[in-house]
Amino acid sequence: MKAERLKLEEIIAGGTQSDAFQRVVAKIQSGALIVYPTETIYGIGGIAVSSVRERLYKVKKRQDNNPLILIAGQVSVFSAYNVVFNKTAEKLAGSFWPGRLTLILPVAKTGQTIGIRVSDHPFIQMLAEHVALPLYSSSANMSGVEYVNDPDHICHVFSDTIDLMIDDGVLPQSLPSTVVAVSHDGEVRIVREGAISRELINETIHTQR
Repeated sequence: MKAERLKLEEIIAGGTQSDAFQRVVAKIQSGALIVYPTETIYGIGGIAVSSVRERLYKVKKRQDNNPLILIAGQVSVFSAYNVVFNKTAEKLAGSFWPGRLTLILPVAKTGQTIGIRVSDHPFIQMLAEHVALPLYSSSANMSGVEYVNDPDHICHVFSDTIDLMIDDGVLPQSLPSTVVAVSHDGEVRIVREGAISRELINETIHTQR
């Protein structure tokens, strides 16, 4: 079955009480795999539960050891994950969230890390009050294949393997989010330089507040 394709502008115009938006929320909460716009590129994912994670890896042909990030419209959504927000992480989040920064943070008392991002895209913001868990987020392309910023192309690639696409047209050209790892003791490592420059990250870290 071909994926349902909904125009974002129609969802926004209808508001969060509209049948279209409520149908989207119901699909996400039931474990749908969706393609959706962010302020950088189209993402593919779904609510952060194991069944969606397994399906996403299979659909993208993604290596199991390649971790996914989580995306949400509010930082409070990540409270259940026990991530360590030290002063350095708080400074970066305060400067760039919501926005184009992904933070890889330690999980308290485990030795694991998790990548999280708070997005200011209208669709992600609309979900914030209606979907309790964050979404898994990966670029909407097959692993190892160049991302193409065209919803028609993305829909062609994934229409038989996803449940829903939120179509926001051809997005403005943008680099992906910048990914920064912050250790327990505040050590910073720039994993991927993207929409936020390395220089701006370093300047923010060393600015006194």
